[in-house]
Amino acid sequence: MPYVILAVYSLVSFVLLIYSCVEFILLLNFLFRKKTVETKVWKSLPNVTIQLPLYNEKFVVERLIDAIVQIDYPKEKLEIQVLDDSTDETIEKAKAKVAMYQAQGFDIHYIQREDRSGFKAGALDYGLRTSKGEFIAIFDADFLPARTFLMDAIPHFSDDGVGVVQSRWGYLNENYSFLTRLQTVILNTHFSVEQAGRNKSKAYINFNGTAGIWSKKCIDDAGGWMADTLTEDLDLSFRAQMKGWKFKYVMEIESPSELPITFPGYKAQQFRWAKGAAECVKKNLSSLWKSSASFWAKMIGSFHLLNSSVYLVVLSFILLSFPMSYALQEFKGNPMVDALLPFFLLSNVLLLCVFVGGNLYRSKSPVQWLAFPFIFLGFLIVNMGMSLYMSIGVIEGYLGKKSEFVRTPKFNVLAAKKASVQAAYTKIALTPLNMIELLIAGYGVFQLTYSLMIGDVFGSVFAAMFTIGFGYNVGSTVYHASFNKS
Repeated sequence: MPYVILAVYSLVSFVLLIYSCVEFILLLNFLFRKKTVETKVWKSLPNVTIQLPLYNEKFVVERLIDAIVQIDYPKEKLEIQVLDDSTDETIEKAKAKVAMYQAQGFDIHYIQREDRSGFKAGALDYGLRTSKGEFIAIFDADFLPARTFLMDAIPHFSDDGVGVVQSRWGYLNENYSFLTRLQTVILNTHFSVEQAGRNKSKAYINFNGTAGIWSKKCIDDAGGWMADTLTEDLDLSFRAQMKGWKFKYVMEIESPSELPITFPGYKAQQFRWAKGAAECVKKNLSSLWKSSASFWAKMIGSFHLLNSSVYLVVLSFILLSFPMSYALQEFKGNPMVDALLPFFLLSNVLLLCVFVGGNLYRSKSPVQWLAFPFIFLGFLIVNMGMSLYMSIGVIEGYLGKKSEFVRTPKFNVLAAKKASVQAAYTKIALTPLNMIELLIAGYGVFQLTYSLMIGDVFGSVFAAMFTIGFGYNVGSTVYHASFNKS
């Protein structure tokens, strides 16, 4: 049995090592490969449609529309579509803002469908049918684009083959709480190492669902928006690039957004992204390898689609932690096992380099550098605690189990009073899954005790991390469930 445990653990470690190596290669591309910048001077600026998909965004809808009409672009060439699927007071607020700006001469329209079929993808497609623009810019409700966004981004459509220009996300409430700071760890890495590393090396990137511009021809040529996955942006991105369209990631253009401020909200967002990515694997992976893309693009694109499956690896390590600690006692002094230890650690070192390289480029002071290790540790702990929930999402995606598109709550936290924000928290229900997560936390306490007894330092640290992670996960859910009952 110890040999079986060691073999399984080695296999999982090998999978993580491959993933780590790919991410490290992207880091090298991000840091050292020069980016080719091609821009176009337009003799006459093209017509642009800005789409604003909304669903119950009463806290941020007015702020959003106010920001969009301030964008510096000729009025006669700019159309704004407010695509509202709301069922609450967002409707009245949006209609009032649209009427106000229509009276000021803006080409802005309030569009509401009879039903919410297709969710965000359905809304975007519905608006696209009547859009006037040659290019389609999209902003989610929590974004506040700069006045210069269009004038900065449109020149990057340097030829007719460019289908998308994507900007980098910024964060309006990065320092709101420890949770919002944790989220920036993965987002900074994505918008530096992954997006820039892929784009510089001519691999596929993805439109991030917002803060970017599409060529309308590209959308049509790729088959349009489809609602058969929870990540319609990733799906359309791959279909478009497999058709030969070029995507440009412009890191220099920043689009500020609001990060989720509640743990359940963050979990719901991550679940949607993880499950949607798995659905895109099922839908697009085979087509990717049959396409005319280069081997490099196919390989990096495959890992891109499979990214969320890393949660399965994390959960495997957690569940194998005690069996592996027990097996190592049986193999104590075995030179073959001792030789494997550096192999087990290598992937962790590579991933640490990726996250450090993807985050510290944004640090503006020594304090931020000093704070990063603590933020990063918190990020690891919290994501360990979500691994079971995320793994279920990934498995459901691969199995084809459909679920509703759950929006991420936005509160305009920089302007709202804390009490009004808490009163609007989404209701959270306790589920049998929370009991399983609590059992894993208990398993972690057992593993921690055992590791301390045998003097296993690494096992003790790992057990302590996932125990805290699952405990925080369950505790936060219980808190929000009880809070909403009061």
